[in-house]
Amino acid sequence: MKKFLLTIAVALTAMFATAQTKTYTDALTVNVGGEATDPQETTINVKSNSDGTYCLSLNNFVLGGMIYVGNIVLDNISATEEAGIKSFATNQTIQITAGEGSADDWMGPLLGDVPIDLKGEMTDGSLFCTIDINMGGEIGLVAVTFGKDIKGTRTYTDALVVTINGNSSTPQQTKINVDEKTDGTYTLSLNNFMLVDTESTIPVGNIVIHNIAADEADGVKNFAVNQKINIVEGDVEADYWMGPMIGEVPVDMTGKMTEYKLYCDIKIDMTATLNQVINVKFGNGDVTGIEQIGGEKGEKVVFDLTGRRVEAITAPGIYIVNGKKVIVK
Repeated sequence: MKKFLLTIAVALTAMFATAQTKTYTDALTVNVGGEATDPQETTINVKSNSDGTYCLSLNNFVLGGMIYVGNIVLDNISATEEAGIKSFATNQTIQITAGEGSADDWMGPLLGDVPIDLKGEMTDGSLFCTIDINMGGEIGLVAVTFGKDIKGTRTYTDALVVTINGNSSTPQQTKINVDEKTDGTYTLSLNNFMLVDTESTIPVGNIVIHNIAADEADGVKNFAVNQKINIVEGDVEADYWMGPMIGEVPVDMTGKMTEYKLYCDIKIDMTATLNQVINVKFGNGDVTGIEQIGGEKGEKVVFDLTGRRVEAITAPGIYIVNGKKVIVK
């Protein structure tokens, strides 16, 4: 294979025993005394501890663009998982530490013990949380909201092909996660994306696209989005991740999905760094609604593995749909 012919490699998280940190980037709003700020793109880190708990960090938190608060770190957070969504809640008293730069600029260390009430949920691609910070005094309660409430999540596995300058890679089985939010939008994440040729590997990072609106027709959700994103570092071990170094990256994506299949065509404009546009295609365009699978007159008959007929598929598992096995993840 020629050196410039790039393929995709997805590293397996289970190969590494070290603690892993996921970086989430989403909109953050702050409410003080009933007055809410405009949403600001913010990063929150979540580290997986060896005992199964988590550590959440909101670093360099600034209130109202003027009051430098500091680093808000909550450790030993327990979570329960259902249908791929981890839910968590904790009430702790912490000390806020100074952020980057001069310690004199940060108010947090002067506050002493600060009660924090945290609630939220997360997947591999999305984080939603509310953080109530009781600062006391004249400021009082500061209510922080990050991301959007997660309604459901789904993992699709299919062939992924990367094309650069007209040269396409060999198809590789890859996973893409799609989270549905309660406001009807979606978040799509292609995690630990790497560019690989026969001589080198370029770790790119997690490609996460938020606020995807979809129109449904005949059981198929169609979507198109054009936005700039920040590629964050992946959550497996690598010498470096190129994505965070290159700043905002224009992304143009079209696609369609059902409960069982996803097709998307993602154009990632890396002209500023690699002097080329990377085209990523996942799945194929033959995506149709479930009502078109088998059956007569479009009727859908679904049984679970116990032989019990069900009216609708509401949870992951193996089902028999019109006489065919369907795996729902």
